[in-house]
Amino acid sequence: MRAIILAAGVGSRLTPHTDSTQKCLLEVGGKPLLRRHLEVLAALGIPEAVLVVGHLKEQVAAEVALAPASIAVRLIENRHFIRGGMLSLWLARQDFDDEVLIMDADVLFPQELLARLLASPDANAIAVDEQFQDTGEESKVLCEAGWVVEVAKKIGQDGRPRGEAVGMPRLSAEAAEVLRGILDELVESGKDSADYQDAIRDLAVEVPIGVVEVGDLPWIGIDVEEDLIRARQQILPQIERLDQGDSLAAA
Repeated sequence: MRAIILAAGVGSRLTPHTDSTQKCLLEVGGKPLLRRHLEVLAALGIPEAVLVVGHLKEQVAAEVALAPASIAVRLIENRHFIRGGMLSLWLARQDFDDEVLIMDADVLFPQELLARLLASPDANAIAVDEQFQDTGEESKVLCEAGWVVEVAKKIGQDGRPRGEAVGMPRLSAEAAEVLRGILDELVESGKDSADYQDAIRDLAVEVPIGVVEVGDLPWIGIDVEEDLIRARQQILPQIERLDQGDSLAAA
């Protein structure tokens, strides 16, 4: 298995923090988000990570040099990084020849969240927060008979979302190959500026994708200033308690 980490974007909604610092290198608890990603991957035995970089790519390369020795990290450059995550994921398509774990680089999460996803009996699975609050900004997952049928920010009135997608699809090599074809079609049709979740939605039509509920765990996607503050003041202390073996309910 290899992780594909999308770390190319500008993160304009976090300006001025991201004017001179790549979004994935923003520090939470004195440690860059990307370093936290790589340390968790190494701790769980993932041997390889592919980073798609763009904005301030030299900073990311410098951080990668500090990665744990047990994980090999390669960089792929997205020279058109302002277009969005779809193009970044497409550029990594040659690495879809094994099981893949697709990760957004701007998520703060505990090791238990990823461990739970990796332990899922389903060959293809996505981490879902079933306790989310719907503000209209979240990528929501809709299921039928336990399988994903939709991933979108807007879901019709007749559908009840299973939860919010954390941003960590885990795919078998066979499903990853199907995803490669979907990405080729989307990019060739000029949809390379879309969110890559559109490709995951199309993939769910082709292959069964299960869900792993993680709503009882602390995590946050960091998109705006309020997210960064909450990550530092609220989410990180909860993660640290989990890592120490403490119960969040007892805190």
